[in-house]
Amino acid sequence: MSLHRNGRVERRALASALAMALAAGTASAQEPQLDAAQLPPAAEDEATTLDRVLVTARKRTENIMEVPMNITVISATELNDRNVANVQDIYRTIAGGSSPTGELILRGLVGGNTTTPGTTSQFVDGIPFDFGNVFDVEQVEVLRGPQGTLWGSNAIGGTVQIRTRAPQFNDFELYSTLVAEDEKNVSGTRSRTQAGINIPLVDDTLAMRIAASVSDSPGKIVNAYTGNAYESENEFIRTQLRWAPTEDLDINFGHIWTATDTRGTVNADRSIAGYYTVPTLTENPDSPWGYDVEFGEIDCPAGAERPACRAPTPLVDSDPKFTVWELMDGWSRDTTNLFSLKMDHGDLFGIASAHYVGSYRKNFSNSLDNWSRLDLDDMARTWIVNRSSNQRTTHELRFQNLESLGGLDWTVGFFQDRAWQGYNPNEQWQYHDTDPRSIAIFSAWNDYFAYGFNDLGIDNIAELGQALYGNPGINYNLTTLHDYTKEQAAFGELSYLIETGIGRFELTGGIRYFDFEGSTAFRRSGIWFGTNGDSPYFDEASSGGESGNRKKFGVSYMPNAETNIYALYSEGYRPGGNNAPLPTSCLEDDFAGAYQSRYNSDLIDNHELGVKAAMFDRRLRVSSAIYRIDWSETWAEVYMPSCGFSYTTNTPGQSAKSQGLEFESSLALGESTMVTVNYGYTDTEMTAANEALGSEPGDKMTMVPRYNAYLALDQGFRVFGRDAFARVDLAAYGEFKSHFNTRPEDVAPAYQTVNLSGRLHLNDNAVVSVHVKNLFNEDYLTYRSARSRTSSRSALYERYGAERSVGVRFDYSF
Repeated sequence: MSLHRNGRVERRALASALAMALAAGTASAQEPQLDAAQLPPAAEDEATTLDRVLVTARKRTENIMEVPMNITVISATELNDRNVANVQDIYRTIAGGSSPTGELILRGLVGGNTTTPGTTSQFVDGIPFDFGNVFDVEQVEVLRGPQGTLWGSNAIGGTVQIRTRAPQFNDFELYSTLVAEDEKNVSGTRSRTQAGINIPLVDDTLAMRIAASVSDSPGKIVNAYTGNAYESENEFIRTQLRWAPTEDLDINFGHIWTATDTRGTVNADRSIAGYYTVPTLTENPDSPWGYDVEFGEIDCPAGAERPACRAPTPLVDSDPKFTVWELMDGWSRDTTNLFSLKMDHGDLFGIASAHYVGSYRKNFSNSLDNWSRLDLDDMARTWIVNRSSNQRTTHELRFQNLESLGGLDWTVGFFQDRAWQGYNPNEQWQYHDTDPRSIAIFSAWNDYFAYGFNDLGIDNIAELGQALYGNPGINYNLTTLHDYTKEQAAFGELSYLIETGIGRFELTGGIRYFDFEGSTAFRRSGIWFGTNGDSPYFDEASSGGESGNRKKFGVSYMPNAETNIYALYSEGYRPGGNNAPLPTSCLEDDFAGAYQSRYNSDLIDNHELGVKAAMFDRRLRVSSAIYRIDWSETWAEVYMPSCGFSYTTNTPGQSAKSQGLEFESSLALGESTMVTVNYGYTDTEMTAANEALGSEPGDKMTMVPRYNAYLALDQGFRVFGRDAFARVDLAAYGEFKSHFNTRPEDVAPAYQTVNLSGRLHLNDNAVVSVHVKNLFNEDYLTYRSARSRTSSRSALYERYGAERSVGVRFDYSF
């Protein structure tokens, strides 16, 4: 449902206790190994060479060289060497990858002004799940281009597949990681404690694996009004019970609990304030709000930024660059419980293998958004509290051939995804302070909304809250009556291998039939809606559905086992949805004209040519692709500044295109030196005008740089008779804009950063490493936007990249 106002103690203790208890004895820098059964013939002794990387891009274990697709693989060893805590930390180093605010954007697919376009999907062990902690992970696979046939919706730019380590039947493991990191201009030390245990219960039959993590991350943005700095806490516990009752049957029961707590903001406020509003109140018993209220303006000093203007003597002494001024600190608390079942049968009637993966999750979300600036110009406090509880189930059943029949390989499957929320009277509440002066200011300032409550005897905002909600401190409510979506799909892929005297050819075709439906019903009331006839409550509902198909065709040519040249056509989509009706306060907004009650799925057509090669006795691996994408019925999230609501729209006329180059390579020099070179070039263009977005034909898409590059050098050596490794890497990122109708302040400049790390193996069990990020303390921005959510104020929000930081990491395994 769109048109919201945008704006656990026991489990945490358990996660902390488990992680710290295990860490007290042990942390793992060991590289995970695949079971021998997972390796193709003759791969066991070659699994460490560059071209023997195994991936599951086509939902079967294959050598990456054989898969006609551009794929990036980050191993557990590399994740440890780079001290990566979350998968988001690697996004900007992937060729062609963009991630200004933490969400991966591939091949330039954004299409709007939003920071979260949702064009790349993520899976954890085959389950759609946006959880990026990479502790106890086997590897991360990034699949570029639309994955609509095998991986489904929301994968129009690509898919990220995180493969965790499964329980091992015969090896007891105890491992942990301790990390402490200090960053310039951050008050406090970032810490991360992670630990896991693998317990064989019955040889070759039953095993359990538990991994846990607790991290605390102070930030550098400080609120001059409250004196609080940004902070974030993240915890998770992952438990797996693996059972192999027969040689062919492997069952894994899983549970993941995650929790995230944040307070404050990561965005700096560099707005140049021209004035701020001040109220003058004079008692008047005849006034409907008890006072006569006049609003005046006080000019700010020339060039003064908003915090300096609002707080000449702030509560805290901080660098103005990192200082904001807000009457309240926003916060959020999110927890998820996910239960999963994975079953693999290796021999079904001697014909096929069968695979099932299913999940059930329940998510609780609570947050507070400060709306004092947006609704009251900071003259009094008002805030929105969001509370929701959502449930979701996913099921996938697929079958694949055991052996090629005359060169034919096939995959067929079925998928279902259901998400729902029942009756929730607490979806959104907007509150305000109830002292007489705040009531008078709120009532007078928003009088132009013409509440329309006179028939109810309501004269001010406190009487509104008392009459509608029995609470004079409430002015708005959103109640969800129900919110339901369902997607079902059948998919299949067929490949045909032709052996010839000049090499082998593979022809691939795939298709996915999908059907989805959604229904939403809700009630809204309060200051922003007025009355609906004799009732102050607006009961509204919307529903709809859509069906269709997406296809894939490809041909690849392997003149030898070390070269793959391929051409690929693939399609992708994001499922459509329903918009809530426009609030009364939005009807006259300049951007309300593009509103539509339902938006449909968009369509991606991807044309791609690629080459993979392993050369010089397999010491050099190269993977490269050029592509052209046509995007029709492009989604656009439209924000209405006069009322603070937004909606999603797409029409047949909305379209865009993207084309580019991706290049990645790894070169082994000698026995202990490795060089990595990645480069991506992305050229995007809107091909139709969109007045609501402010875009014109020929405009480049937002959030996407023209280029990005990554260069890394790894060197192994011996120190005091012990193995040691050093790594230096350089990341370069081109400039990009955050909005169409671009202002100079919407552009984040290009930048380069250098990182340095080294690790020393103290013995077979212990590894200590030091990591220096942004070695030369490059001052750079990851996001910049000169837009405001009110029509009467300018704004400049900036998100800073990490300054120089030094971290120490200790891994121990037993």
